[in-house]
Amino acid sequence: MITERAMLAAVHISIWTAVKHDRTISRDVASQHGAHPGAGRYNKQLLRGADKLDELRTLAGQIRQYFYTITLPWSDEGFRLLPSNFYFDLMAKMREFESSFEQGVESFLTVYPQYIEQVRPELNGLFREEDYLSPAQLRDKFGVKLEILPIPSGADFRVQMSADEQARVAREIDTSVRQSLTRGTEDLWKRLREVVSHMVDRLNEPESRFHASLVTNVFDLVEILPRLNVNGDADLNRFAEEIRQRLCTYTAQDLKKHDLLRVTTATDAADLVAQMDGILRDRATTVMTEIAEAPTVDEIVAHMSAYMEAPAAA
Repeated sequence: MITERAMLAAVHISIWTAVKHDRTISRDVASQHGAHPGAGRYNKQLLRGADKLDELRTLAGQIRQYFYTITLPWSDEGFRLLPSNFYFDLMAKMREFESSFEQGVESFLTVYPQYIEQVRPELNGLFREEDYLSPAQLRDKFGVKLEILPIPSGADFRVQMSADEQARVAREIDTSVRQSLTRGTEDLWKRLREVVSHMVDRLNEPESRFHASLVTNVFDLVEILPRLNVNGDADLNRFAEEIRQRLCTYTAQDLKKHDLLRVTTATDAADLVAQMDGILRDRATTVMTEIAEAPTVDEIVAHMSAYMEAPAAA
């Protein structure tokens, strides 16, 4: 069952924006131009050149990138599908991220007063002491949280309602789950096609610079793809292995130095893209029909509290 092969996960990251809406200046500007007071907003940048805050934003981007790499799309509520075999990897990595994030916050708060003094003359008449929280208050503006939930299942749906209504909602949940899994699989196809297509484009431009990532990005994806393939799509696994064998044998430097090797690899990559396009075209009509007929994915989250918390009917 899919409930044993995957779960839902969300990463919540909060970072102080260092932006303040100045209502007084906004009103003054509107008045000067004869505009309505609500016609615009003047937002002040409370800090400038705060490298420690920029480092936290960069780290937040790295956390999201890693999370998106090992998960698949699920809903618009922030949850993504996490294969069970990535659970311990994610937990270990998140501990590292959380530790780095906490250290980064403390480093920022240490120099926070200096940043305030640094920006004071730049803001000049716009500077307001009350715009700046104390370090203790500001610490609460930062955080990293990982949330894990089980995948909903119609079989586990238990609320006080008629048998017919319960069966209908259970079917909706199961259908939504199936359609979400289909979307996750399609996302993997998209990822795979994009990295191979990018290789084709770069290899067909021999004068362009070849970075190591030209090959490593392909290799990294085909390495984790079988673990992400919770739907067990045989074609997807087959392509991942074929791409590994045909496109990941040589480094980007090898491809840059040897014209024949570059042309041969570009031809192989283009052939693989064409094959993938053929499979995706064959599937497109069926997938779109199923998605159109299915209830919205976000209904899953709406039903979760009910079926996980409500007691079974007597």
